[in-house]
Amino acid sequence: MKKLFIMVVFALTTLNISAQEESSFNFHAGIGMSSVVGGDADTKLTIAYKLGLSYDLKAAENFYVIPGIELVAKGFKSDNVDGAVNMTYIEVPVVAAYKFDIADGMKLVIKAGPYVAYGLFGSDLKFNNGKKINVFDKDDGFKRFDAGVLGGIGIELEQFTIGAEYSRGFVKLDSHYKQYNQAFGLVFGYKF
Repeated sequence: MKKLFIMVVFALTTLNISAQEESSFNFHAGIGMSSVVGGDADTKLTIAYKLGLSYDLKAAENFYVIPGIELVAKGFKSDNVDGAVNMTYIEVPVVAAYKFDIADGMKLVIKAGPYVAYGLFGSDLKFNNGKKINVFDKDDGFKRFDAGVLGGIGIELEQFTIGAEYSRGFVKLDSHYKQYNQAFGLVFGYKF
């Protein structure tokens, strides 16, 4: 996690002076749904949300690299667990984006790229058999580390953005089962 943080800081501090004119910070917030997917997944959707800060770094005409840092809540519901399972991560995505001009002051944005995440805290798992553990319990809980890909499409209106995103983890939540995080939703942003 430290290496990734250092890489993001390095990328943000080594900006090309000419690219800074069209590069910008973006505060964003989103709400949607999340669940677990995979061969062993038998879950239902639950509420997901995110808050984050990113930097749109212009790399070429209409092409941007966007590193960011986000607080992301994911989870799921299951018949095996009483209540929703909530997991909150600090997530670091680095996406490539292409921005198409579609009208004066309006752009269509298509983006995709990898993310890494670390679980900060989560709910207690309350099993039907009476057992209760924290979701990130080091012996019986889920892994704190997650990594995957995310993609999205959106509209940029001057300083405001609105879009839809989907993310899919590639790291098993538990080494015994094929279960992976997934989330999708709407994201609203403000560029400054």
